[in-house]
Amino acid sequence: MPRTERPLESADTELGRFAAELRKLRDQAGGPSYRALASRAHYSAATLSDAAGGKKLPSLAVTLAYARACGGDEQEWERRWRDIAAPPAPTGEAPYVGLQAFQKEDAARFHGREKLTARLVELTRIRPFVGVFGASGSGKSSLLRAGLLPRLEQALVFTPGVQPLDECAVRLAQLTGHSAVVLRSELTDPEALGLLIRQHDEDLVLVVDQFEEVFTLASPEQRDWFVQALMSAPHVVIGVRADFYGHVGRHPELVEALEGAQVLVGPLTTEELRRAIVEPAQHVGATVESALVARLVADVAGQAAALPLVQHALVETWHRRRGMTLSLVGYEEAGGVEHAIARTAEAVYSQLDEEQRQTARRTFLRLIALGEGTEDTKRRANREDLDAEVLDRLAGARLVTLTEQHAELTHEALIRSWPRLRDWIAEDREALRVHHQLTEAAREWDGDPDLLYQGARLAQAAELDGTSLTGPERAFLTASQAAGRRRVRRARAVITVLSVLVLLLAGTAVFAATKTREATLQRNDALAGRAATEVMRLIPADPLQAARLALAAYAVTPGQATRDAVLNADAARLAQNMSARSGLTNRSLSMQTDGELFVVTGTSGPARIVSRYDQTTDGPVIGTDVAQVLLTADDRRVFAFERSGVTGVWDVTDAARPKQVGVLPFGWGQVWVDVNRDGTRLTTTTLQGNGPGARASVWDLRDPAAPREFDLGSDRVAHVEVAPDGRRVALLERGDSVETKTVQIWDIGAGDAYRSTTMRVPGEFVEAAFSNDGRSLALRSTSEIVVWDVAGSPRQRVTVPRVPGDFTAQFAFSADDRQIAVLGKNAVEVWDVGGDGEAAGAGSFGAFRDPQGLRYRTREKAFAVVDAGQSTWTLSTDLEKVGNGLCREREIVLTDDEWRRYFPDVDRVPVC
Repeated sequence: MPRTERPLESADTELGRFAAELRKLRDQAGGPSYRALASRAHYSAATLSDAAGGKKLPSLAVTLAYARACGGDEQEWERRWRDIAAPPAPTGEAPYVGLQAFQKEDAARFHGREKLTARLVELTRIRPFVGVFGASGSGKSSLLRAGLLPRLEQALVFTPGVQPLDECAVRLAQLTGHSAVVLRSELTDPEALGLLIRQHDEDLVLVVDQFEEVFTLASPEQRDWFVQALMSAPHVVIGVRADFYGHVGRHPELVEALEGAQVLVGPLTTEELRRAIVEPAQHVGATVESALVARLVADVAGQAAALPLVQHALVETWHRRRGMTLSLVGYEEAGGVEHAIARTAEAVYSQLDEEQRQTARRTFLRLIALGEGTEDTKRRANREDLDAEVLDRLAGARLVTLTEQHAELTHEALIRSWPRLRDWIAEDREALRVHHQLTEAAREWDGDPDLLYQGARLAQAAELDGTSLTGPERAFLTASQAAGRRRVRRARAVITVLSVLVLLLAGTAVFAATKTREATLQRNDALAGRAATEVMRLIPADPLQAARLALAAYAVTPGQATRDAVLNADAARLAQNMSARSGLTNRSLSMQTDGELFVVTGTSGPARIVSRYDQTTDGPVIGTDVAQVLLTADDRRVFAFERSGVTGVWDVTDAARPKQVGVLPFGWGQVWVDVNRDGTRLTTTTLQGNGPGARASVWDLRDPAAPREFDLGSDRVAHVEVAPDGRRVALLERGDSVETKTVQIWDIGAGDAYRSTTMRVPGEFVEAAFSNDGRSLALRSTSEIVVWDVAGSPRQRVTVPRVPGDFTAQFAFSADDRQIAVLGKNAVEVWDVGGDGEAAGAGSFGAFRDPQGLRYRTREKAFAVVDAGQSTWTLSTDLEKVGNGLCREREIVLTDDEWRRYFPDVDRVPVC
């Protein structure tokens, strides 16, 4: 007797009715089994069963075969199939918002965040100040605008922008009908904001979206005003990107106001994601194939920034729907989540002519705010400064959002997902930074000659592409250059007049000036050196005061010691203590390379995953009795070394729900282990007997449930290292004498391993590491590091001349392979290795206590360490970037009394 079919999930939809008619046809044919139908239709029973399953539209060929096998009219069924599969009419708005944030009017199609919305509404009701935190793309703006706003009786929502004071005045004027000019004058007192709101409506909730703009766009003065003004308002909700959590924490009033009043927007759960996909379509009578829902959930599960990617992919799928059915085929045609945004952007870009493409490039770069230790973000620009035709084209594709006066990227997901835009930012990063500074300077310039550029700033701005400048920017730059020429002419005149006097007094004056200058320099050097030493003493107790003193010391005497003082003070200022945040005292903490996750192990029991921003103690469990862990650089795998002697392979793509995907037959202490970037290649080194003989193996873990082992065929292995991409392995082999070793480079294919390169090196080398691109190999001894070019015939390229003299030193390449950091017992030294010859020192760090691990964090573009106190330190060597970051702090300049104490008899010099 044929098995009863499962009920259709959506019998009232177009796709459901089509499947029901197929089932009815089968019933009219006497209800033959699918096995019997398969013999008539020449398709498998599973294929025919799926055709009537109602989860996806079968192909025309399968539909006709099904009808033919049941004695149906093939022409009639072809007509039915074409009706449902017909391409959609070009009109009709998609039920999804794409890259745009949900707005208040979109509340009816905002699904999946009901629980979070209810929590936010309740918190807003009982607390005067509430913070909503989440990663870029997690849906903070949508939660505020489509979740919270419809449930409030009175609300005012806006973003701070460059001038929060002006923004507040304009928004209040729109709400109250008063003059924006009058309101601005009143609002210069930050307490006036709360008074004005109470006069209008005591219950008004001020909703500040994209609060991070006060750190990326606003000046320190405007930021301080805005924070104080918000403190006076009766009801405030702010939405902040999670990577600006530390910036928020630098304002004590915000810390106090947000205590116990925070909502964290995490990834959508599987059920929430399903609702966000299916229910908007159902509201307009459309159907989403179950296969498409399953594929979307699998593609983005656990990703914090999934919502805008999913929404955009669904908009593109909607345009490729079959009738009123969103299909898996249409999703794949759109490029899926991974490529849909890039394809849309590339399609628009390819339709522009060459001149318009250059204009589009300048437009996009104007809409980017460069991150300082954070991800790049979007910024608003005046529409009048941008080409209207190109802007309309970009807005038509929803890549850019336009208001009456401004334009901005529709979503920051575009920055992450469009390779061309990422390349533009990388190529023009420094010029872009200079251009943005010029934009702000031109906006603030009111004809005051003291505000004009001069010196290095003027030289940098003069190198910008003139075609990319707006009228106000060109006017400001032209005025600065004219003022510079006037200064040169006056200086030349003075020099001409004084030249005769200088010649007359040259003999005595030159000698006296030289001696005076030498004495002054020696004095300044000594004072700056003493201040640099004081900086290192101050760092543990008062990092901000240390940073102020370090900047002053570098301004007095730029040099290696004062440079390192600035870099160390900045690293201490940005250090984060995980034990204080998560109650992890007396436990071991392992740091991931690029992620925000940490894995914590104790003296017994399982390991736990902890987020950098998690305020709780407990996290998801890994293993049962874990002695140590190893994390991959792509945030996706953890190797948990159990005390029982085996190693569990864990998939942590969804950090909240780790799952074990494999087991390896060895444990911590039995072997030495190295793993590549994504955990698909792992090497082990095993001692033979009592040593010193050792053998090495490569494990292919692309399928972790069925690991494959390749032996590298040597019993004299001293060290083995796998390249980040897993395609090459370097084996350091002991020679017949202690004076030499052999370096073997193995190429690892899909099913085998073969030795491609062999070279002999001095026996003092103890460790090797591949560069990220696999073209260089660094060999470390107890006194130096030598970097070899191994892309072709091996050649020695650059030498790091100083390495901590012990066997425990660690070292790592930066993401662009132009720097190497070396971790000794109590310090990290960073070296530039981009050229040939001897490496140049880029920075020396020693403010931390007993560093445990060294990594490079691509997000911050800096090396990082975790110390014994479970603090994470970011070690930036970009002195300009560090200085700019410090100069945005309040009260970064020493007082007159402090200056006289540290630098007696030295004239004050600007530090910013």
